[in-house]
Amino acid sequence: MPPKKASSSSSKEKKQITPSSKPEYEFLGPPGAVGMITILPLITYGLYFNCRPGFGCIPAYWDSKDGFWPSIGSNPMSYPSDIWAFIKSTWDTQAFDVYSSFIAFLFVCYFVVPGKVIEGAVVGGIGGPKMKDRANHRLKYKVNALRTLMLIVVMVIGTLYTKGVEPFLFLHDHFLGLVTASLFWTFGVSIFVYIWSFLPDEMGNPKILSCGGNTGNMIYDFMIGRELNPRLSYSKHSTFDIKYFVELRPGLIGWILLNFGMACKQYHDLGRITNSMILVQLFEAFYVVDSLWNESAVLTTMDITTDGFGFMLANGLLTWLPMNYSLQARYLASFPIDMTPFHFFIVIATQCIGYYIFRGANGQKDNFRRYGASAPQNKGLKYMETAVGSKLLISGWWGTARHINYLGDWLMALAWSLPCGISSPIPYFYPIYFAVLLVHRQLRDEEKCHKKYGKDWEKYCEIVRWRIIPYIY
Repeated sequence: MPPKKASSSSSKEKKQITPSSKPEYEFLGPPGAVGMITILPLITYGLYFNCRPGFGCIPAYWDSKDGFWPSIGSNPMSYPSDIWAFIKSTWDTQAFDVYSSFIAFLFVCYFVVPGKVIEGAVVGGIGGPKMKDRANHRLKYKVNALRTLMLIVVMVIGTLYTKGVEPFLFLHDHFLGLVTASLFWTFGVSIFVYIWSFLPDEMGNPKILSCGGNTGNMIYDFMIGRELNPRLSYSKHSTFDIKYFVELRPGLIGWILLNFGMACKQYHDLGRITNSMILVQLFEAFYVVDSLWNESAVLTTMDITTDGFGFMLANGLLTWLPMNYSLQARYLASFPIDMTPFHFFIVIATQCIGYYIFRGANGQKDNFRRYGASAPQNKGLKYMETAVGSKLLISGWWGTARHINYLGDWLMALAWSLPCGISSPIPYFYPIYFAVLLVHRQLRDEEKCHKKYGKDWEKYCEIVRWRIIPYIY
């Protein structure tokens, strides 16, 4: 429960930074929170159960002989018993030890690997009138995720040179156990940060809470995230930001490590790597490296500035991202595909166009926020002033659509699935899910912007008409 009121002036300050927000639910409120907590893990398991070695993948067509589930068998009763057999075998002690060691290694690297300490954006930059009752301030972050990845790459190369691909086959053979281990960490971290949000900080002040995660409903606040930036103090002037650590490291680095394990499996079985697997490896690794190279850019995103840290983000970054985004590589490890030259060209073109839009738009926004309109790199960009003092870009990438970066992001997601062909819809789960996610995120973001900017936002929308796809949506 929120701290009780006191008569001292310091208590008034505490009240200012921990407002008791009225319930303004998203994701269908508490029932939706229960659904996310239960259904999201089941989806991750389902993607494994319905696309795995020895059983096949759900096909993209109806087979009159075997039905829609030829990989499961024509007898409907075989499906439940098969699932139950896998549920009983989901716990894998070795996989849990490996996943936990991975998290511990990243934790140590955060402190020992050199990195620049920088200031982030103003915390809570989007929140509407509620932000008048909050303390706007900047937090400091250590930027060293890319160097951590470089260290891991050196270790992987050393292992390949001395022991070959065999050690990395573990990632394929124990994938189900790794899913369970990641979920164990997801729930563990989520429970910890929820309880942690009720405890005062090292100065005895209540924690700064997210505007949407302080509704008073335990299940909903647990899911959406109660505290804005849960941190652990390890010295007088230094803190460890849990949300920032989880944001880029376990999910993104774990994703490409799993991909690499799937490529090793294909090489072990075939004696070579197919061109489809090569493209998936290159595209997705490039996305990760690019994200870590631009690590500071994440500090201006809603995840860091506005959203609380709870089950939704924890599951998305510790389980959903590495386990589900590696689906294409896992598919190709079991069902290898050699692409034709035309197929190859289509995939390359889709990836390049998507990246050009994504990085161009995000880079332009980040430069404008960091250096202002007078900076040389922002010369010629048009913007409109708002009553709250913010500037909204109305030219360049952001003059074509209000969320043009989402289009580039989605095209890249599609390019990662195209190498898998069209035999099964399973490898296309990510771009399908991602399209729904991006539209929802766009609606959610624009609702918050409307609350913040009011009539200025309506004027902005008249200038920049399109939401994501110019002339379409």
